[in-house]
Amino acid sequence: MIRSVTLAAALAAVITLPAIAQDVKSPATTAQTAITDQEAKAWVDKPVYSSDGNKLGEVLAIRRAADNKITELRADIGGFLGIGQHEIAVPAAHFYLHNDRVMLDMTAAQAKELPKAAK
Repeated sequence: MIRSVTLAAALAAVITLPAIAQDVKSPATTAQTAITDQEAKAWVDKPVYSSDGNKLGEVLAIRRAADNKITELRADIGGFLGIGQHEIAVPAAHFYLHNDRVMLDMTAAQAKELPKAAK
């Protein structure tokens, strides 16, 4: 009985996982990826990583065009316990969505040099 319940739960998770977290493999295809409002909101607070594997911060928002294609990532990076963080805007050509994280196509040093995002 427990085995069949566990199997059913695992199967349900596998079936719904693609709908929860899209996996865009490269920055070149991010701008052509359309996501719903719900999917964009699901990315909020997910970690943002640099190309050299450093966790930089968290997603604030994923902005989209009228056709729901991704245009920009807004993220808080840097700082410690919320102190010293700043918001950056990264065009879709410079990041991709991978499992439950956002991957930038720049190193941590390059990302920290990005200017603060205009509000």
